[in-house]
Amino acid sequence: MGNWFKVIIIGGGATGTGILRDLALRGVDCLLLEKEDFATGTSGRFHGLLHSGARYAVKDPHSAEECIQENKILKQIAPGCVEDTGGLFVATGEDDLAYSEKWLEGCKNAGIEVQEISPQEALLEEPRLAKNIKKVYRVPDAAIDGFRLCAANVRSAEKKGAQARNYTEVIDIIKEGNKVKGVIAKDLVTGKEEEIYCDMIINAAGAWAGKIAAMAGVDVNIVPDKGVLVVFNHRFTKNVINRLRPPGDGDIFVPHGSVTIFGTTSRETTDPEDNGATKEDVLALLGEGRKLIPDLDEIRLIRAFAGVRPLYQPDGGGTGRNATRDFSLIDHEKEAGITGMVSVVGGKLTTFRLMANAVSDYVCTILKIPGESVTDQEPLVDDFCRLKPNSKKEFLCQCEQVTEDMLLEAVEGKKRISLSDVRRLTRLGMGPCQGTFCTFRAAGFYQKQKKLSVSQVNAMLEEHVQERWKGNHPVLWGGQAQEAEITRGVYLSLLNLDKLERCDGNV
Repeated sequence: MGNWFKVIIIGGGATGTGILRDLALRGVDCLLLEKEDFATGTSGRFHGLLHSGARYAVKDPHSAEECIQENKILKQIAPGCVEDTGGLFVATGEDDLAYSEKWLEGCKNAGIEVQEISPQEALLEEPRLAKNIKKVYRVPDAAIDGFRLCAANVRSAEKKGAQARNYTEVIDIIKEGNKVKGVIAKDLVTGKEEEIYCDMIINAAGAWAGKIAAMAGVDVNIVPDKGVLVVFNHRFTKNVINRLRPPGDGDIFVPHGSVTIFGTTSRETTDPEDNGATKEDVLALLGEGRKLIPDLDEIRLIRAFAGVRPLYQPDGGGTGRNATRDFSLIDHEKEAGITGMVSVVGGKLTTFRLMANAVSDYVCTILKIPGESVTDQEPLVDDFCRLKPNSKKEFLCQCEQVTEDMLLEAVEGKKRISLSDVRRLTRLGMGPCQGTFCTFRAAGFYQKQKKLSVSQVNAMLEEHVQERWKGNHPVLWGGQAQEAEITRGVYLSLLNLDKLERCDGNV
């Protein structure tokens, strides 16, 4: 028999890592398995908005109430992951002012604090706004770093004795009759397969939850919903800017790190891996965005990307914007007579802690584990990959102020080194140059520090350049087309990247 844990969690996004932390703080022996790096799915592919709940105040009031409650908690327990930007809801001359009355009533009922300010005051604060705005309200929106949040959840859980393994894919569920007993997991670095047993599996695989459930012989109706977003090369708003209308495409601007993220769309897809964007997606978004920020065309786009929302419709209900953003906890014993496994689906990153709390409470009741959740009180451990005061180490990424020390800390104890994984923790290559001048510096630094072979470091270099290119090519016009030619010149002419020797294995 292989390893044994009380609980195995499948999925390393915000919900899965949140469950790991919740259970670990209760003293439960638990293991999380993630097939890629943490937060590479939906939790790392969204607009970075910590919702106040105001977006859902009319159509999804329960979600609105949950969002504002969790918004307040996360600002307290995860200050290192949250930037309290504040938010504005703005009605343009094209928007129905009657909707604002319904919206105000919904915010009041959900407990969302709203303050009306004059259009003149809003324009002084946000001069890029359209001059035809009619109504503006201030709400407690904020920006949140999904990558750092998931990493902090894992770090907090590991300090309490839990385990988390990335690049470990669940390839099958072990059953005896109608009882789920464990998983068969494959280490994607070594290729080794392992049987791991447990008393309970929690399926928190997001858009892949249906695939995991099918391994146990149960059906979970996930409707993957694709949302495309674009990134501008600097912050041009102080607040999160929302359009005051029923939720639609292209109505949220989020100042995030050194850039601004704008989106999003809602399109049904059949593939949870469908995370690419097209030029047509970008142009459609910009058409809507100009109604809030008229001079968008003067601001350089640096990339476009997409995330897949794991919307759950148990009875074949609405899809896209018509689907609820609430979450569901499915006990497969009650639904299909399969014991030893539950699934958590739907929801939003803003409500991940609440979802994790509900799932952990339920599972602990089934397993007769005493204790209550303390995740609303216990601060997250967020003590890694920060710029140290008075650091004398060289900046290898000047856009995002990433030092040599931060790069070393990002790969400490890891058996696989990927610049994309390092990027998620440090923001390496996420600034205006999109990795043009820091990727080769970081690769050279790791080659020296970790004694990598030439072929290994070349593979590392190519992987990161190609990953950045995937998001750059849908926005190749104007200033970004010029920037892309600089990148091509550096990597194809100066470094001959397409001709360098590279390894086929993991670094």
